Amino acid sequence: MADVSPAPVASHRAASLVSLGIDVLMTVAAATLALTVGRSAGPLWALVAGLGTVAALVVWRGVLGGSVGHSIMHLRGIDALSGLPSFRFGGPRLTVPRGSDEDPFALRARPTVLAAPAPDLRPSDQGRSYLRLVVDDGTTHTVQHAALIGRDPTVPLDPRQALVAIPDLTRTIAKAHVLVEITPKGLTVTDLGSPTGTRIDQGPRLVPHTATPVRWGAAVLLGERSIVLEQRRRTADLR
Repeated sequence: MADVSPAPVASHRAASLVSLGIDVLMTVAAATLALTVGRSAGPLWALVAGLGTVAALVVWRGVLGGSVGHSIMHLRGIDALSGLPSFRFGGPRLTVPRGSDEDPFALRARPTVLAAPAPDLRPSDQGRSYLRLVVDDGTTHTVQHAALIGRDPTVPLDPRQALVAIPDLTRTIAKAHVLVEITPKGLTVTDLGSPTGTRIDQGPRLVPHTATPVRWGAAVLLGERSIVLEQRRRTADLR
């Protein structure tokens, strides 16, 4: 079992406590300001100001996982189940440092992919190829037969299908969005009835539940995310 240094954990807990204290102080200050406005401008204006402040804080929390204390202490609140900021007030939540691996908004390097047209391949060549998915955030996934891709795919339609989960800050990817398969003649892409649809290289939406042949190197657009389908040659250790 790996040793875990208590220093970063203690530092993170201290930052969370300081953030909570700042938020409590800001709440007291906002309530005091509302009372002051109520005395000078009337209770209606105080109510409007109070509701506006609460609405802004709820949106800030739900969209960006932020608060006044979190901003000062460089923290972000996320839902423990989805790993994203959430409007839900029930259920477990996590507070993570901004820019860390757990932060869904952390910037990561993206590769430059030149998707040149691939030459026509004989069916025998396809058996020596496998697929590498290059997501627009720089992550990659190796696929030997087929990939079920979505926000949170859980049950493969076939035992040979790999489950590929794509973080969805845009909230435009279905739980099980698209199926990509390696066939004897190349690749096929099947939209699984997603609400936002699937496109290939900025083309029209694919017909749902219909396998569409695509070329190696094509870009698959899922909502506002994109995945490049790179061809790789099999070697002895990939058989």
